[in-house]
This record gives sequence, structure tokens and C-alpha cells, in this order.
Amino acid sequence: MKYYLGIDGGGSKTTAIICDENLNLVSRFVGESINFNSVGMEKARENLKATVDGVLFGKDIQLSAVFIGMSAIAERADDTFTKKLCEGIIDCPKITMDSDVYIGLEAMRCECPAAMVISGTGSMAVGRLENGSIIHTGGWGYILGDEGSGYAIAIDALKAAICGYEGSGEKTLLTDAVMEHYKVENMLEIIDLFYDPPMPRSEIAKFAPVVFECSEKDSVADAIISNHARLLAQTVCALLSKMPAGTPLGLWGGIFENQENFRIRFSAIINESFPETKINVLEYAPEYGAVFAAIKTDGE
Repeated sequence: MKYYLGIDGGGSKTTAIICDENLNLVSRFVGESINFNSVGMEKARENLKATVDGVLFGKDIQLSAVFIGMSAIAERADDTFTKKLCEGIIDCPKITMDSDVYIGLEAMRCECPAAMVISGTGSMAVGRLENGSIIHTGGWGYILGDEGSGYAIAIDALKAAICGYEGSGEKTLLTDAVMEHYKVENMLEIIDLFYDPPMPRSEIAKFAPVVFECSEKDSVADAIISNHARLLAQTVCALLSKMPAGTPLGLWGGIFENQENFRIRFSAIINESFPETKINVLEYAPEYGAVFAAIKTDGE
């Protein structure tokens, strides 16, 4: 029996599963982020080891192939870089790394042209053309992009909360929401919370669900949500414009999974320009896409 390890390394957590050659789930483990751009390479390796040890715990099996999809890269990693992260941690002759959106594409189980967009801590879109080549839009990271992501939504909401507090912007429920979420009695206290030491982006992104709650009653929060749905839709439209008409679009990530209002706004903008595009949340989670990809690499 052959066994395959698939890993989805998102911005906030890492999910690993092992399946046999018949796609029966053997083991599952959720660990901390292996995004080395966020946590550093040393911590990423430490978290990867904990995740791999966790998913293999109590299992006397030999892995035939491993595929890692991760938010820290935008395309297929070369052998040198793959070894930098995985050497001494994963015992397998065939280890491949690519972006987290790539394994999302694999999870769609679609051989025809397909597109995929993730909105979690970060955001990115990817498409597979008829010839098998991969194209991307977005994925520029938290400084240059990540529109429509949990981090970007949270940051804009935090800035709006501060402006409301100072009086330099419109009063908003976000100000009180920030103080309650971060358990401070004075707004000025968040300076130390965010800068000393710098708050991880994954932690900042955790404020995004609060923004969605506020948006039901607060026009400032609602405008932030609408803006990011539009910005991410524009990023995806740029991708779809390079693909055949009717290319299906898969959605994944915490924002798409948990925020129906965002999905509806985002999808409406996409369908204005691409009415033939069918948009759905993935049936299979990306970690299964990583397993599907691992099986493919084993046959190469």
C-alpha cells in the first residue's frame, strides 16, 4: 500500500493529512504556520517538524510522495529551497512544494481550465490554462497587496477605528470593538500591543471576523468589507480575462468559508464581467488537493 502526505501551509495554521493510494484518510493533524515570510525559516522548520511528527504519530508507514502547498511561495519551489525547509524533517524521496492556491486548483479535480482564489490571512488567485501552464494574479504580500484578505480587512478597520477615536474620521463601532477585542481600556494601549514586539499578521487577521460583525450595523465597517470584495474581485477578473470563457472559479480560505455576505458581494462583481463563470466554495479542502498532487508527482 502506498501512502501520501499532503500539507496546506496557510498564513495562520498548517493542516497535514495522510491518505493511502485509495484516498482513504489515514491521519490528520493541524499545526502552526510554516509561512517562513511571517515566522522566519527557523520557526517554520520547527512548526513543520511538529506537524509532520503529529500526523505520523503512531503510524508505521513509508511515504511514497509528499506535496506541500504554502502561502509563502507563488510557484513551484526548486530542490534547493525545498531541502532548506524540509531536509531532516520529512523522510521521503519525493517532496514537492508549490503555492497554497496551486493545491486549491488540484482540489477542484478539474482537468479543464480552472481558476482558484484564496482569501485567508493573505489572498491570491491562480489559474490553470488548457496547456497546463499556471498563471497568477495577486499574491504580492501584506505590504504590496493581499486585497480582500483577513489581514487587509483588519488593518483597514483598525485604521478606521483610530480615526474614529481621534475625530479625524467618521465615528464608528469599530473603535469600541478594537478596545474590547484587544482588552484595553485606553485606545493608546494598542500601540504597545502592535509594536512591542510586532504583532504577527496572523494575529492581526483574527480581528477580521469582528469587522464583519460590526458591518451589520456600522456603515464604516460595511464600506471596508465592500471595498475589499471589490478589490479582490478586480484581481480575479484580471486572471479570468486571460482564461477561456466559462472557466470555473473555486473559493477557499477563512473569509470565503465563513463570510457569506463577502462571497455574495465578491461573486456579484465577478459575474458582472464574467456571467458564464460558475463560482463555488471547494468541495475538497486544499490539503486533499496536496494529496492529489502528491499522487501525480509519484507517477511522474
